[in-house]
Amino acid sequence: SEYALVPFNNSLTAASSTPVHVAASNTIAVLAPLSSRQPLVGPLNLQLHAFPSTSMEAQFRARERTELSGRLINLQRVRHSPQGPASSYFTGIAATPTVGSIVQLNANLTGSTCSAKVLHAARVVAVLPRTIVFADTLAPAGGYTDPEMLAFAQSFDTLGFALDTTNFGAPTDIDGNGRIGIFFTPGVNAIPGPPGGFVGGLQASRDLFAVADCPGSNEGEMFYMPVPDPGSTINGNYTSKTTLSNIVLSTLVHEFQHLINAGRRIYVNDASSLEEVWLNEGLSHIAEELLYYRISGNVPKSNINLGVIQTSQAQLDAANLYEVQNMLRLRNYMVAPETNSPYSLVDALEMRGAIWELLRYSADRKGGVEKSIWSALVNTTATGQTNFNAVFGSITTMAHDWSIAQITDDAGLTINANFTNPSWNFRSVLPALSSGVFPLLTRSLTSGTPVDVTVVGGGSSYVRFRIPASTTSVMTATSSGQPVPASVDMTLVRTQ
Repeated sequence: SEYALVPFNNSLTAASSTPVHVAASNTIAVLAPLSSRQPLVGPLNLQLHAFPSTSMEAQFRARERTELSGRLINLQRVRHSPQGPASSYFTGIAATPTVGSIVQLNANLTGSTCSAKVLHAARVVAVLPRTIVFADTLAPAGGYTDPEMLAFAQSFDTLGFALDTTNFGAPTDIDGNGRIGIFFTPGVNAIPGPPGGFVGGLQASRDLFAVADCPGSNEGEMFYMPVPDPGSTINGNYTSKTTLSNIVLSTLVHEFQHLINAGRRIYVNDASSLEEVWLNEGLSHIAEELLYYRISGNVPKSNINLGVIQTSQAQLDAANLYEVQNMLRLRNYMVAPETNSPYSLVDALEMRGAIWELLRYSADRKGGVEKSIWSALVNTTATGQTNFNAVFGSITTMAHDWSIAQITDDAGLTINANFTNPSWNFRSVLPALSSGVFPLLTRSLTSGTPVDVTVVGGGSSYVRFRIPASTTSVMTATSSGQPVPASVDMTLVRTQ
């Protein structure tokens, strides 16, 4: 028989860690990986797009939350009104500007959220029912054309806007123009980062504050989008116009959740702080997944596998453009589940992959009208784990059962529904992005070779072993020479 031992650290503090030492007698290595290769249906066409660099955005988000928290508490605002201070507009900009006119916008995204201000001339490219498009006049040559920027805005107007408002709530309208600004600016390109990393786009909550409270505010709901830089005049991270174009719509949908979340907390829900980064990002990655469902026609809880994705070019395109990034972030988590947590306060790709999957798992398990779940997580004064618990129940209970599902789901086992992922057959999809192998890290426990792991709060380890026929195995587990503390749950799963 074969087994998997799963130590799960149920600490609410992701930064905490607990060492676990597991030893056994009469155990041998498993015969084959539980993460066996999956047969491919047709050619393997899932694409590996470059990652937007989370570390670059993470610094911005951390700085923003710190600098705006005090201002949020002290902000003189109109309570219980989605309009907020309706007397303000994009600073110096008419509610319906003339196409072709030049306006001034703060394009700084690297310094202090409120005090650092670098005005750029921005040309009005288009005025649509839901959006105003601005093009930075300092953008490098060879970037987006006006028709291309117009097409991006039209996609958001006709699809992204309704998708997010249906699931998360209506945005505020502090500038009184009924529209969202989309500013294509090299201010995004200038955010410091490692070679190859890039930021797909940003929403800055400073813009929801009046200039009197936050001098760097543009006083309006808006997004900042990078511009192609084929000549590497700023850096070498934004040279591919095709790569950037492919993620514009998913980025706008992602950032719109942030905008709705922040605006409603400030002006509608009377919250005393912005949402914690891990849950805020998780909800925006859910927004990306909802866009995938909308474009592909697939639905949650249908156990989507690689065969479904490879059914047609349209299915492949939907997966590549709107869902593959979630899968790649999840892959990053799965190769290091012991040292990463879905509720980590450190914004990283691994955390984002984990919280997206945990939110999807939790929503599938809760059932009911799904948009009500996402709306409840946005329209509240609670933050972080308190918010999660109010909607789904104990986050450690959910994370524990979700951690078991990582190894039991779609593995050919007869298992309780709580230990499955109903929406996705990850064991089928992820090998297509991981050289044909399911990427979950597992460790082998054999006689005379103990396993030593250190597991963070919300993290798990997966220890596999086989017991020969007619043999008894004795296992022991300790932590730094002492009994394993109550903060570590030990689950044994028979896998054969």
